[in-house]
Amino acid sequence: MKESYIQDFEAWQKEFTFSIDIEVRFSETDLFGHLNNTVPFVYFEQARIALMKEYELVEANLSPDSPIVPVVADLQCDFLKQIFFGETIQMFAKFAKVGSSSVDVHYMGVVNGEVRLTGRGTLVQMNAHTGRAEKWSMPQIQRIH
Repeated sequence: MKESYIQDFEAWQKEFTFSIDIEVRFSETDLFGHLNNTVPFVYFEQARIALMKEYELVEANLSPDSPIVPVVADLQCDFLKQIFFGETIQMFAKFAKVGSSSVDVHYMGVVNGEVRLTGRGTLVQMNAHTGRAEKWSMPQIQRIH
């Protein structure tokens, strides 16, 4: 592995404990049945939201009364091997580096026991009224760790 966010691939891989299963739909593939290169970002979103729900980080932020919203500041995907129509991806997600108002989320897509893609992104908690970053609360930080 040469991805800058992965120092030791085996150690990094073992840290994942949360995943969801996603079946590749026909509409997500190209003429040759390969997964379109934009689709993993949608899968990352699915896994990220499910992870945030698991850690009770999303309900308050998505309430119409809350000015705090999670914003994706950056996102990258590294394609290791092709993925095809009809395959089921076990999409893993984990919190990596936690800042005062941000968190790096790492992703790993596995098909039939083989890592086919990896990725990472920074999620920032923002105040929709001010447009500024909003610090994590102590209960949120405790849940993330």
